[in-house]
Amino acid sequence: MNARFFRLVSRLLIVSSLVLPFQAAQAGMVGTDQMVAASHAMQNDREKVRNFLSRADVQAKMETLGLQSDAAKQRVDALTDEEVQKIAGKIDSLPAGAMDGWAVAGVILIIALIWYFFSYKK
Repeated sequence: MNARFFRLVSRLLIVSSLVLPFQAAQAGMVGTDQMVAASHAMQNDREKVRNFLSRADVQAKMETLGLQSDAAKQRVDALTDEEVQKIAGKIDSLPAGAMDGWAVAGVILIIALIWYFFSYKK
């Protein structure tokens, strides 16, 4: 029985390795300048979100929604780089100059939802 089982498993592995698609991993050297540039970009995005949250109109809107500005800054610090990059991209796409309350509420809501989903799934 043991030999039949091993033969069956080995045949299944052979067939699956021939039939199923696979991707080859590729590795390459990454220069220091590329890593430094990526790190600066992430820091700039995080600062952009912090600066957005420190604006008076944003803080007033957060308080009307029941979110303290210190808590929001802590949530920004807890976000991953991808989440910060996504939020910074949303800030860049907002209309320049006079921003309406819905846009501010939208960005704050995005920050709160991302923080909520990623902090309570642990």
